[in-house]
Amino acid sequence: MEVADGSICHRDKPFFNSRLAELVLTSPPSWDWMPADAQLAPQGGAHEDMIKTEKIFHLKSCRGRKVRVVREHYLREHVPCYSALCQAGCHNDGKVLSEDATHYVFPDVGVVVDYQEVLEFRELQGVVFTQTACHAVQHGKGRRQYNRLRGLLKDPRHDCILFANEFQEYSYCPREKGESQDKWHSRCVYSAAVWYHGHLAGLKPVVMITEDASAVAQYSSFNSGIYVVSMQEYLQSFWPELQAAQDLYCSVSQALQEKESEGTEREYTEHLPSEVLEAGIKSGRYIQGTLHVNKHRAQNEATVRLEGSSNKNSDLNSDVLLIGGKSRNRAVHGDTVAVELLPRSEWRGRATALSEGGQGEDAASPEGTQSQPMPTGRVVGIVQRNWRDYVVTFPPKEETQSRGSRRILATPWDQRIPKIRISTQQADALQDHRVVVRIDSWESTSLYPNGHSVRVLGRAGELETEVQTILIENCIHVLPFSEAQLREMPAHSPEKPWRAEAAGRRDLRESHLVFSIDPLGCEDVDDAMSVRSLPGGQRLELGVHIADVTHFVAEDSLTDLEARARATTYYLADRRYDMLPAVLSGDLCSLLGGVDRYAMSVLWELDVGTLAMHRVWYGRTLIRSSYQLHYELAQALLDGRPEARVPELAQLAPEERDARLARLTQSLETLTHVARHLRARRDRGGALELEGLEVRAQLDEDKNITALVPRQPLEVHETVAECMIYANHWVARKIQESFPQQALLRHHPPPRQEFFGQLVDSAKSRGFTINTRSNKDLAESLDQAVDPKDPLVNRLLRVMATQAMSGSGPIHTFHLADPSLC
Repeated sequence: MEVADGSICHRDKPFFNSRLAELVLTSPPSWDWMPADAQLAPQGGAHEDMIKTEKIFHLKSCRGRKVRVVREHYLREHVPCYSALCQAGCHNDGKVLSEDATHYVFPDVGVVVDYQEVLEFRELQGVVFTQTACHAVQHGKGRRQYNRLRGLLKDPRHDCILFANEFQEYSYCPREKGESQDKWHSRCVYSAAVWYHGHLAGLKPVVMITEDASAVAQYSSFNSGIYVVSMQEYLQSFWPELQAAQDLYCSVSQALQEKESEGTEREYTEHLPSEVLEAGIKSGRYIQGTLHVNKHRAQNEATVRLEGSSNKNSDLNSDVLLIGGKSRNRAVHGDTVAVELLPRSEWRGRATALSEGGQGEDAASPEGTQSQPMPTGRVVGIVQRNWRDYVVTFPPKEETQSRGSRRILATPWDQRIPKIRISTQQADALQDHRVVVRIDSWESTSLYPNGHSVRVLGRAGELETEVQTILIENCIHVLPFSEAQLREMPAHSPEKPWRAEAAGRRDLRESHLVFSIDPLGCEDVDDAMSVRSLPGGQRLELGVHIADVTHFVAEDSLTDLEARARATTYYLADRRYDMLPAVLSGDLCSLLGGVDRYAMSVLWELDVGTLAMHRVWYGRTLIRSSYQLHYELAQALLDGRPEARVPELAQLAPEERDARLARLTQSLETLTHVARHLRARRDRGGALELEGLEVRAQLDEDKNITALVPRQPLEVHETVAECMIYANHWVARKIQESFPQQALLRHHPPPRQEFFGQLVDSAKSRGFTINTRSNKDLAESLDQAVDPKDPLVNRLLRVMATQAMSGSGPIHTFHLADPSLC
């Protein structure tokens, strides 16, 4: 390898069969991506001829010096087109464009950079992103938008692909002398569209969309079958029914126009460059952490929660306090920031009492209402923006800045978020409505961030509007399952029901008494249990059975990808949003009573006396749950209450009913006995029981909430929990033994002592001492902090301990130090 004048020359390798080498050698500096399904595959044999050219870059060094970099750039004739219509034999492995699209569309660089979120509508089909446009996003819009684009290209639910136009011999356009970058970009995209249309032999019209009026005038009449139109004309002509996309386009356009007219007077200090921040964090001068705004004093107080590896200051063992909005320097709640500590003489304490209006941004709290002084600082730079969709309401008409003004300060639903300046001509019509907005920028010359509206949720106060607000503010995005996803589901209807087959599974339907215990009204029963005495009477068999979803959902299928994105089923008071289509979540993957279902099971053989484990079995099973119990009914059976009625036994003759009820009750008692033993063993190992307030919404016939009912703690809750913990433990052991390099450990880091101050002080006021040196010490001191006259004291202390504990996180691979502990 020779390095001269910044160029990289491989004299000993005239041909490159390695995709990685090709990408490194032909890409601009730090351009580290192409999706796996868009990488170039050899198509003309191992020694396909390539044409060598050069790319010249004018870059700036970290010291501000201009550097001229020359890179070798290799072109080839055969580049995958990723179209289902291809007649040229391209190696189109992976995601390809559907042939059902009426046309293919090539967005210009400016469209991709400024209107990417419009292109994310799933209704838009046949979208071809050029390498030129993707490169511009990476270097012009930052990592966040760049990663969104990568995700869009990889997602099979979106009909779009990446075309490597800068590697294709006949679509590559070197920049001409004196040519502006915008003109060059437009020429590159148009050249790619021309090649693509010809490559497909004109089987599909091609549309190039651009915001450059001169490009429309220049290219619109060049080639038959290739149309060049503006973004607005494209949406109105090709997608007139997609009003949401048109509204979003107008909103983004207005925001871009307003941004151009920003003032020049500086309201905040400029953020330090990223290279300065990185060096300062490494040296310990700056501290990296996540900004958390106090929702009770959103204008005055925020803290930066430190990230362990970034804190080089050994004397700093608490969060950093930020007083006033100026010290946040345009950081928004959730952003990862770099802070600089103020001198110790300027350190302040947290407010310990709520204050009522009238205080300025930097006003001090009243005397006696501050905690002890703590490290105080100011934000000097943003490491990572973590902006999301925000729900806002527009101000009343009398509060708008000026009559007929298009620039409105919208108030976010989340009090921790600053007001957002929105450009709109619909301010009057949207009063008292909730609107979803996105922040575009926050310049140092603006007191507020600038954003644009995405869509209108509805009038504030209406049920559906408030439900959607809750979902969006918790970053929950659930769309109806697509037809393509539903086509992957098994056929199941009253006329043609799905039937289970025992082949390849252990059949437990006749040999095991299987039952489930869930909240009252639960529809998706995903786990069940069983317990029985084995022949000889010396051993018990305990079983935990989980619905076998993998039988119905293939890896990397559309349903699998959607389930990964949703991650869980979301429950609201009057509805739920399933992770899987209803035919699975509410039926075939729900272990309902009296029907055959596939399960993944763990069965343990335990000693009757000592409950020592002798053998464990894992495998796929076929089960039939006999009873679908709820917690209150199971507890009533354990307590021997005569009013307990099991629905499955209601139609049986008294003699048979009594016999089956006795068998069920015996199983519940045995299960409870085993769970007590498991819990005692965990307690001896230092298990910590914390408390969380859980309530259930009580609804009337119209699904209106009439009351919030706290969940009453029952022993059967702990019984079910212990069985599931035991199953998780043994499955984790099996995974670690079988796949040691892929196993994950859910790790709880040691709690930070400063988080326990309020807990310790509160306990001390009631005469109790809380020891927080370890989980075991904390568990023992919480067990002793019991007031016989007020049982709520212990529950409140446990709630406070829960809030103080650090969150868990996965660590790649693990080793079980003590196999006896779970």
